[in-house]
Amino acid sequence: MPVSDHLDFFRAEMKSCEELRLHAQQVVDSQARAMIYESVLLRAFRAHENYVERLFLSYLVGDITEDGKVVASFASPRDREHARKMVSSSAAARFLDWSEPATVRERCGVFFEQDDPVYTAVGGKSTELTWMKKVRNHVAHNSVESATQFAGVLRVVLLTEPTPIPSPGDFLQKIPTKGPVRGREVLAFFLATVRECSEAAAGVAAA
Repeated sequence: MPVSDHLDFFRAEMKSCEELRLHAQQVVDSQARAMIYESVLLRAFRAHENYVERLFLSYLVGDITEDGKVVASFASPRDREHARKMVSSSAAARFLDWSEPATVRERCGVFFEQDDPVYTAVGGKSTELTWMKKVRNHVAHNSVESATQFAGVLRVVLLTEPTPIPSPGDFLQKIPTKGPVRGREVLAFFLATVRECSEAAAGVAAA
């Protein structure tokens, strides 16, 4: 499957996420609206992880970027299945986690020459992707550890730690008046983050 097909599939997923986000804004019940926002975040981040893996394997088997460039690789797998086995057995595998920017960049360093598009795209959004992952983890696990990391994201994004701590769904609806997400809804900001990362990773020039 060429890179363009992976990108089209991801774009379709993001379109569905955006439609669901807009639908949630019409929901009167605040708890239901928060739950929809959380489900959108989960879906978007899962789509991001799957897309990064598919793109990585495509480049490893020799597929070119959207702008026609070949990604120089240190490996020569026979096909995608062989490529996946090579990646999963490498020292940088870590159970094929594609959610952690540092892990993805480390894996790129093992298999590709310097500054491949996945490495560059993920690196350019590493801070935002890490915030998104921590919020995702708190939605999924709601543990003491995830709560601590979530509180850290609140402090960075909102420049304060609200009392009481909002749920992830309530946080995602906020439009901060200051800080790195100033003037933008948090969920919309996260959706834009993975969209921009996906385009850059595929070799699409920024608009």
